[in-house]
Amino acid sequence: MENQRNSECWYKDVCTDRCFMCRTFLEMRWQMENSGLPVKLRQPIEMYINDVNRVDRPAYVRLKAIKADIEKFVADGNNLYICGRAGNGKTSWAVRMLHTYFHKKSAGNYERLQGMFVSVSDYLIKLKDFNSPLSKEYKDNLENVPLVVWDDVAITGISQYDYTQLFTAINNRILAGKSNIFTSNIMTENELEKILGERLTSRIYGASEIITLKGGDMR
Repeated sequence: MENQRNSECWYKDVCTDRCFMCRTFLEMRWQMENSGLPVKLRQPIEMYINDVNRVDRPAYVRLKAIKADIEKFVADGNNLYICGRAGNGKTSWAVRMLHTYFHKKSAGNYERLQGMFVSVSDYLIKLKDFNSPLSKEYKDNLENVPLVVWDDVAITGISQYDYTQLFTAINNRILAGKSNIFTSNIMTENELEKILGERLTSRIYGASEIITLKGGDMR
């Protein structure tokens, strides 16, 4: 019986093989499942210019260029801060870059995680769940993987404990030359400093290329 095309595969629309689960799929799936990406963010995301976000064309051009050369971006230890109003594609772009990096680096790296997706609010909640603490493996991965997406990094009302933990995690990565992509609704350095303070703002905003999306809500 001929094997059927895997309907869950990221490559099903371009692959010419009639397969069930090839090694490429299995390695890519492992990266996705262990990265912390929510299930709904594991499938390919299309980003395009329309009437709502036409103003963002220059930003899209730059984001596409970074995504196309994401291996060098990460190898050089670069950081990116994508900001703009809610629902205008910040997280989608960050996730697309993480997908692309997985695509380029997952082959031969089965069980060697290449990147992580961190919802900052969820991360801070889990840090305080002492009944189910974050594993040493998770913390080691967060410190050592080549690329981390920090989603919605500028959350308000964080405690001193939250601040210390977030500062330590981000600062350690930047000092080690590890790449980070930050997303936020906060569009200026002064606004970010009011929420995260001078030291953490310096690490995030001061160490990153800033790309602002000005289009409206696309959701």
